[in-house]
Amino acid sequence: MRTPLMLLALLVPASGALAQADELSKLKASVVQVFTVSQSENYARPWQRPRPSRSGGSAFYIGNKMLMTNAHVVSDAKLLKVKRADQADKFAARVLHTGHDCDLAVITVDDEKFWAGMEPLEIGPRPKLQSTVSTIGYPMGGTKLSVTKGVVSRIELHTYVHSRADEHLSIQVDAAINPGNSGGPVMQDGKVAGVAFQTQFFAQNIGYMIPPSVIHHFLHDIKDRQYDGYPELGLYHENLENPILREYLGVPKDQSGVVILKALPYASCVGHVQRNDVLHAIDGFKVQNDGTVKLDGELFALEFVVENKHVGDSVTLTLRRDGEIKEVQVTLKHWDVPMSPSIFYDQRPQYLILGGYLFVPLTTNYLFQSRGPREELSYYMQQFYRSIADDGEEREQLVVLSRVFPDSSTRYRSYSNAIVSGVNGQVPRGFAHFVKLVEGGSGDRIRIDLEGVNVAPLILSRKQLEKVQPAIMKKYGIPEGRYVKEPKQDD
Repeated sequence: MRTPLMLLALLVPASGALAQADELSKLKASVVQVFTVSQSENYARPWQRPRPSRSGGSAFYIGNKMLMTNAHVVSDAKLLKVKRADQADKFAARVLHTGHDCDLAVITVDDEKFWAGMEPLEIGPRPKLQSTVSTIGYPMGGTKLSVTKGVVSRIELHTYVHSRADEHLSIQVDAAINPGNSGGPVMQDGKVAGVAFQTQFFAQNIGYMIPPSVIHHFLHDIKDRQYDGYPELGLYHENLENPILREYLGVPKDQSGVVILKALPYASCVGHVQRNDVLHAIDGFKVQNDGTVKLDGELFALEFVVENKHVGDSVTLTLRRDGEIKEVQVTLKHWDVPMSPSIFYDQRPQYLILGGYLFVPLTTNYLFQSRGPREELSYYMQQFYRSIADDGEEREQLVVLSRVFPDSSTRYRSYSNAIVSGVNGQVPRGFAHFVKLVEGGSGDRIRIDLEGVNVAPLILSRKQLEKVQPAIMKKYGIPEGRYVKEPKQDD
């Protein structure tokens, strides 16, 4: 998967570096090559899938018959095999748990022969700046285990490319983590110092690894055999570097913090904070005027305070509200937003065809795959969390009229990528509710209103839709006219 700046590493680069004989022997048994046949979903044409593709990566043994790798190595996998360097056979594998937000996964092999003589690698401490690490994995074009060495050059919060939305701690190294190193361990002093997972695009020797803290968070999360993901504090805030703003909010000169604009809908702080609250501290950590906190002698974005917390844990906010200091206890929860900005994997896209009209929920997957101008749709998604999804609003997910199939029964000009604003006078809360409104209304007519003052509504006839849809689907080779997830009970 590519972005303008980053690439996920799917195969390990060649290297001539050698480890000591005893350590290398252990690594040959404990670091395995992963072979993946995957088939991603087509969100622009959700009734069809592209051809399966082959890719690969690395994984390493962490004990209890579990191999750790990257989520993007096994996402949308239809066939998964692994191979040890000290064995000739490939073994069928299966995914146990996947964390798309932290780009980690654990897989296993059911054949007992695979595990013979394999020793788990121990997760070590976070490496220090300017210390040396070794990346271990399997190079493209070869079958031998490869070892490269590099220096830790930066430790900071970074966007994880796999989801395109989640930001966690990452470690930058100058070891060769080119497209292909995914899932391999990064070693220091015989222990795992991180997992190689992405690289800087159009840059030389700038790679990134997932640090031990994120690895431990993932492993702790799956102890109950279910992955809940990272909780989200969910605050829109602005810095308090402006002295006039500080005076207006009544912040003394010897105190620092940020001003809260609003709580992100569906996140943890909804109902706990108010607009113009000043956040002075989180769990006792002082918030600086630029929105950072100091942890272990280094400045991080304030959201990093909850980086090592889990769903259900609590956090204490020290707020200034109307001139008074108060402490607010917040229980952390996963960001269960219906219209997630993250990329979806391992799930089928929803859609509905009405006659010659294709309707889909607005997702980031659709934004990347749809044809034609997408700026307006992207704007709507960005504004969704600031306005449309405010507390008390009806809409939780936006529905798009994706395309119109040319037919004598359809009007197919100017309706591509149009946002649905209403069905028979009602605002659809989400895609399941949209389908319910369309199919559950009385009478023959369906009125679908679209965003924009210059866009006429669609007036559809149920009888005509029933008549023309089979012929349209046959003409355009569409085998199935819909896929809709089971709606929630309150839909």
